[in-house]
Amino acid sequence: MVKISVFLIFILLPLLGCSQSTSQKALPVQLEPLQKAIDRGETLLGNSEVGEQEGQYPAQAFSICQQALQKAKTYLKGPGRKASESQIDSVVQVLYDQLTRFEASVVSELQELIDLRATKQTRYLYHNLKKLAAEKMLFGQHDATGYGVGWSGDDRRSDVKDVCGDYPALFSWDAYHIFHDNQADLERFIFRIEYTHGLGGVTTLCWHQYDPEGHGFYLEGIDYPVVASLLPGGQYHDFYKQKLRKMARLVKRLRGPKGESIPIIFRPYHEQNGNWFWWGKGQRSEQQYIDLWRFTVHYLCDSLNVHSFIYAFSPDGNQFESKNGYLIDYPGDDVVDVFGLDFYFGRGDDEEIKRFQKRVVWTVELAEARNKLPALTEVGDYYGFSGHEANLKIPNWYTRCFLYPVKYHAVAKRIAYGAVWRNASKTHHFAPYPGHSSVPDFLQFYKDDFTLFLQDLQNLFDNP
Repeated sequence: MVKISVFLIFILLPLLGCSQSTSQKALPVQLEPLQKAIDRGETLLGNSEVGEQEGQYPAQAFSICQQALQKAKTYLKGPGRKASESQIDSVVQVLYDQLTRFEASVVSELQELIDLRATKQTRYLYHNLKKLAAEKMLFGQHDATGYGVGWSGDDRRSDVKDVCGDYPALFSWDAYHIFHDNQADLERFIFRIEYTHGLGGVTTLCWHQYDPEGHGFYLEGIDYPVVASLLPGGQYHDFYKQKLRKMARLVKRLRGPKGESIPIIFRPYHEQNGNWFWWGKGQRSEQQYIDLWRFTVHYLCDSLNVHSFIYAFSPDGNQFESKNGYLIDYPGDDVVDVFGLDFYFGRGDDEEIKRFQKRVVWTVELAEARNKLPALTEVGDYYGFSGHEANLKIPNWYTRCFLYPVKYHAVAKRIAYGAVWRNASKTHHFAPYPGHSSVPDFLQFYKDDFTLFLQDLQNLFDNP
């Protein structure tokens, strides 16, 4: 009898499973983004406290967010199953927008950022970076995962990690990926940001922005005043607003493991004092650059409800010769959070090291005088400035040129982070890869107690 029962159960189990699965309607593929947004919203509320203390949220804001989630669930079960993909996308965006509004309502005494409605984690990150800057320097790299020298396609792998066993503390990415219609590339871009944030890393975003006519971001081949065309009243102003709206939509969907918006150090229009980008000197007036920056910040903050950005200004250190020279094109204290510096070495001799150190000192002094965060937003060995060839030719660059001039100067050491550029190939890389001659020097840089890599970080997104 027991054997028969077991046999019947063995036969009936698959049938029972089929009956159960067919009784539940599978979620249509086009509704998966909405389900994901709902899940993230519930996670966000589940990790949020109602109250009037630091880091808590007003009861009314919490209730409004709950109502938005309930409406989304109702839509998911009913009208959404017959809706078009664009209609569903609109509902998804409305929900993410409401989640961001909820986050922007946080109770906090930290009012250091230009965006007074910045999300909790964005406020805490900025404050924690300022505290760390007094004694330590985070190490970062652009496109640290996803590809490296001799490999690609692994979004968890990193040349830096292959060399030293740890990721950089800061990960730089390019908003370029948002605007080029390659969905697979965009999905990888999103994954890398969310994955490295989930590990505890800091995210920063530059923007090699193509001009409206699609020539590129370098000046070559562009024969019209791009900056003027993007300003209010300009030929491509509406086009520019559309690009910013697209960026805002994506940024609000970038979420961490607790459902939170991912804080991003946003660094647009960098190296504006050089002459190689269409937003560079000679292609616009100083006031036009300032107007473009200010419009961009205000439109993102005030019109598009983006409250996870920390705004970084970053001139090229080889293009000015005085402390005041740094401030050419400076858009104003009310629209800048980070005083960045981009500096590339062409020789690596003592004179150039002193030149670098002096500009780091100027950057720190200017930032601290305005209660801003100083950072080496780009730094690297570009020996000879020979076009696209850059492959760590300066001996002991990481320690002799980068680490020591910063660490052993009373002012320069207060720089918050230093980020090198990407590893694209054997002739274009700014960090070592296994077998590279600079590995021993880099390991010395890594082991120094002044530098911070990912495993060295405490949670930078928590209440200080």
